[in-house]
Amino acid sequence: MDWQNQLITVYLTSCKFFSQLSPYIFLKISPNSNPSFTDEETITIYIFGILNELKNIKSIFKFTKNFLSEWFPNLPSYEGFLFRLNNLNHLFPELSKFLLQNKKFKLNSNTTKPFVLIDSLPIILAKGFRAHKCNTAKEISSIGFCSSKNLFYFGLKLHLTALFKNKRLASPVSMKITRAATHDLTAVKNDLLNLNHSELFADRAYCDQFTKQKLAKKNSNLHTPIKLSRSKKTLSYDEKVYSKSVSSIRQSIEILFNWLIESGGIQTASKVRSTKGLLVHVFGRFSACLFKYMFFF
Repeated sequence: MDWQNQLITVYLTSCKFFSQLSPYIFLKISPNSNPSFTDEETITIYIFGILNELKNIKSIFKFTKNFLSEWFPNLPSYEGFLFRLNNLNHLFPELSKFLLQNKKFKLNSNTTKPFVLIDSLPIILAKGFRAHKCNTAKEISSIGFCSSKNLFYFGLKLHLTALFKNKRLASPVSMKITRAATHDLTAVKNDLLNLNHSELFADRAYCDQFTKQKLAKKNSNLHTPIKLSRSKKTLSYDEKVYSKSVSSIRQSIEILFNWLIESGGIQTASKVRSTKGLLVHVFGRFSACLFKYMFFF
């Protein structure tokens, strides 16, 4: 798909998204009912900029002004564009949900018991010693620890559920955010218990016998690598093979996270300065990645 068709698709999808919004969710920020520069255009420009691997809002604005002025003749000043974008922050989570309804992210009806992958990704506002001094978006952020990076950071956790696809990039199914300090299992426990007839794969942080028993009643199984403990200092051969198999399947969601980071720059939010900006950053970039997935996978 060429860039013109991508741009048109993003715009038409944005229009469709706005048309189905409940009035309780959506409130036009413009003082008049027919603004010359629309909210649909605002979202389209931001999404399209990320699709073109532009790193920040200022570079997205400059790119649009220099190369897409015929497409957006009523583009406001940078300050006006930034104001409009940040004031649409509450709509980006809804846009992500809307895009996830696309058939690309739906379970194949021929699959009787899908492999569902669960994991979290840190969204980093500040790290190391700076994490203890950061106050950005503190209404929704906190200090947390990422064990895979051995890193204390200030920010969020992005919790993702995805479908395993053999020899293909896993497809996202649902996404939510929590403060960085929230335990992975606590964040998604209720969501897990709504998954029927599924094989679930997660890391050791999600290992919980009560949850496994609840899922078993729904004909679902939770698979995690087997933990070592004081009472269990070694694994049998079968346990090693099982843990290795679980980790092998889980690599699919780790590859998906790497793709989200490379394609959308979603993990690093050190330039964000407000709660509104953080919501735009996370859900806007995630939405852009969903568009890219629909275009190329």
